[in-house]
Amino acid sequence: MANIIDINNRRTDINDANEQTDFNNANELTDVNNTINAQIDVINTNGQKSTCVEIKMEPSVDEEKKWERDGTIYQVLMSLCANVVVLGPAMGFGYSAVAEPAMTAPKTDDLQLDADQANWMATVSALGTPFGCLISSLVMGRGRKISLLVTSLISLAGWVTIYMSNSYEQILVGRTISGISTGMASVPTTVYSAEIAGPKWRGTMVTWTSITTAVGVLIVYIFGYIFKDDWRLVALMCALFPVVAIALILLAVPESPLWLRDQNRPDEALEIMKKFRGVPKDQPAPAELLFELKPRVQKKNQNLLQHLIKRSSLVPFAIMLMYFFFQQFSGIFIVIYNAVDIMDKSGIQVDPYIGAVLIGIARFLTSLLTAGVSRKYGRRIPSLISGVGMTIFMGVLSLYLYLAENGTVMSDNGVTPVACMMLYIITSTLGYLVIPFAMVGEVFPSKVKDILSGVTVAIGYIFSAITVKTYPDMLRLMSMHGVFLFFAIISFIGVVFILLFLPETKGKTLREIEDMFCKKKVFELPAEGVVGERVASNAVGLLTN
Repeated sequence: MANIIDINNRRTDINDANEQTDFNNANELTDVNNTINAQIDVINTNGQKSTCVEIKMEPSVDEEKKWERDGTIYQVLMSLCANVVVLGPAMGFGYSAVAEPAMTAPKTDDLQLDADQANWMATVSALGTPFGCLISSLVMGRGRKISLLVTSLISLAGWVTIYMSNSYEQILVGRTISGISTGMASVPTTVYSAEIAGPKWRGTMVTWTSITTAVGVLIVYIFGYIFKDDWRLVALMCALFPVVAIALILLAVPESPLWLRDQNRPDEALEIMKKFRGVPKDQPAPAELLFELKPRVQKKNQNLLQHLIKRSSLVPFAIMLMYFFFQQFSGIFIVIYNAVDIMDKSGIQVDPYIGAVLIGIARFLTSLLTAGVSRKYGRRIPSLISGVGMTIFMGVLSLYLYLAENGTVMSDNGVTPVACMMLYIITSTLGYLVIPFAMVGEVFPSKVKDILSGVTVAIGYIFSAITVKTYPDMLRLMSMHGVFLFFAIISFIGVVFILLFLPETKGKTLREIEDMFCKKKVFELPAEGVVGERVASNAVGLLTN
């Protein structure tokens, strides 16, 4: 019995020793991970690998907080600079509304347009917008910074052409150029903000394009109110904003690090990404940053078409097309374009310029609200609230107009339709108007983001052109209350679509978002673990060599 006990004790000692050895080995491996950091372990599309190993000291908690704060400030500043690009093109949305009265007014010292010419002056800009979206897809392949610069140059050319026009045909050319810049503006700015932002702030920063668009429309409305009789001066004032944007792009805005990574330029990508994450130049990159720059492993010799037909490309493309369909056919732009007319029909006399400014203010303030709401609640909840609100207010407006058209006397002095219209604009801006444009910068894989984001927005603007073109026919066939009932029904169907199909991207990295659309769910360790394993393997290889 004593021998058996002695043997068991020896076995216990051996097990304890083995456990201690494993523990020591684990500590040694941890020490290796803590002292050796692979600054670059990026496998590019050619299968090349660049590795640089440095000795590093782990940063303190205070240093990490400072890095995060500095990185966030730099992200915000660069995103704001990029969004300045949107101001000039966005003014094209509201220019026809403020310029048309001055262009058609009787005069002897300047151009005068008739009603049909004024209509075409507004239409050609809308026709140029989808082409601008497609052009942006091609230009973004040359770089995000280049696409922002080209957009501003085209916007400047459009406004200068309008200002210097000596004929109706020159005005059309200027408006077409301006429309192309409008189509080019939103996609590269949203994509750039999505690629430079960290997961915490990306949900907010990608909505800034819509905020900037609202600001641009509001500014041109204010210019129109101040310079009511001078459409040339309004165009010249609008031309100042692309000039500012060009200066900021050339002097301050860096290239997107993810685009540089995909162009097999890992050293430049790492250097710029460290600035966006607040990491000093003389400090090695942390594990999370390296994981952000790690490209997804791709099969060799895959062409663009093979990337486009992947499930991770087709599924978000279909979802975004449907969202843009519900955005446009729920009547968002129809209500905005006809807001003053609806006010007139309700019995309230409003200066059209004042009405336009009020609508612009409502859109701007709600866009600011959307940025905060989106950061806290993501994409689905604001979209659902937006769809439900639009359904309710369009339904109420339809019922009100139906009763009014059938002889019912209303005692509200026309307040109800105005309230419904303003609340409709507010709720639509909260989700349907802003979220689709924000999501195009998030949901597409990096290999096809240039093309699919531009094509998606282009089709969205085609939907818009269809709704604007068919609105007079719908009004004639269905009357106003029928048209608004149609918008309410489409808004409600959109709510069902959002419940069933719209993914939530809040708090996810771009890599994690891409995984959501893959056929097989990809399980990945946290960034620290993945990169830590890679660092450990590099360290072991170096030590054995």
